[in-house]
Amino acid sequence: MASKLRSQPLMALAVIVSAALILSACGRRGDPLKPSQATIEAAKSEKRDVPEKPTANDANPDKRFILDGLLE
Repeated sequence: MASKLRSQPLMALAVIVSAALILSACGRRGDPLKPSQATIEAAKSEKRDVPEKPTANDANPDKRFILDGLLE
């Protein structure tokens, strides 16, 4: 009898934790933004000037990085 009384709160806790985990996983986050797009949106929301896109030059060549394909 005593073991049955102890298992009820544990079972209720397990159900509550399971429900919370299941419900928190139901949402879908949007697609990730490119860093340049995130900067533009942040500037617009803070009502700042949108920064210009950096241009490639001798000191800063526009090289592709191996992970750039993930952002496109």
